[in-house]
Amino acid sequence: MTVVRCTGLVLGVLVALLAGCGTGTGDLRLLVPTEVGGGYDLTARTLAAAVSEREGEPGPAVVVVPGEGGRAALARLAAERTRPDLLMVMGLGLLGAVPDDGSGPGGLSATPVARLITEPELVAVPAGSPYRTVAEFVAAWRANPAGVVVGGISARGGPDWLVASRLAAAAGLPPGALRYASLPGDALLPAVLRGDVAVAVTGLAETAPQVDLGTVRTLAVTSAARSPRVDAPTLREAGIDVVVENWRGLLGPPDLAPDDLARLTALADGVRGTAAWRAAVARNGWTDAPLAGPEFAAFLDAERARVGAALAATP
Repeated sequence: MTVVRCTGLVLGVLVALLAGCGTGTGDLRLLVPTEVGGGYDLTARTLAAAVSEREGEPGPAVVVVPGEGGRAALARLAAERTRPDLLMVMGLGLLGAVPDDGSGPGGLSATPVARLITEPELVAVPAGSPYRTVAEFVAAWRANPAGVVVGGISARGGPDWLVASRLAAAAGLPPGALRYASLPGDALLPAVLRGDVAVAVTGLAETAPQVDLGTVRTLAVTSAARSPRVDAPTLREAGIDVVVENWRGLLGPPDLAPDDLARLTALADGVRGTAAWRAAVARNGWTDAPLAGPEFAAFLDAERARVGAALAATP
């Protein structure tokens, strides 16, 4: 698997670089719209390994194109209209960060290919936190909203922020009372351990190693059902009627030919049977959640509407 990081380059240089990025299956490239180490990057690397296993040849190149909350990678995708050798990993966080341009499903200038997985968020505290349960945290939060900072990785509109804002509303905090800190992925855990944030809301895959080590404690998961990956109740079981599941999927360039789209959709579905993919699903607490074609396009529209409503309702 080849990994290339592309940022701060003029368009002509970027086009030349990407033209040489493809390796393995059909010279396929996987764009990652955020920095190395996040959930999109993890998904892309997992997918590349699974494709390599399935096809018996080197996997797709992973091309990291961070910037502008995902807009840089989306612009790259749109610039390669109709090309059948390019996919971009995306998810709920991208819909919150990228304005709706009205050009396609989910307001994105792209071709929906497939949803891959869903993932619960964790509501977590440092091991030494006085909060042992969600109820204890919520009681302290209600008593002093200004003194409680909730941290996450995603920006406003992303999954971490969505959980924090819905949790604040369910806890009865007044609009605007939420103090949410959006931090880089490698800064969230240190901020939690220092006490700069009282509670972290973040993806299970990014946090599970710290949970395993015992440095953080999970108060609850945000999915409808408990996760087999961590020993924690759902928010609903803890008395908070909030369910938010993150998800990740794949976009292709605009105007893909039907045969090319069918091939990419079949590839995304085929990796689900590989050992590499199954192991990653178990390790990261993911749930296989395949969705393709018109159903995935409709899902993107519904998710865009959900994010828009949450943004409009939260100062």
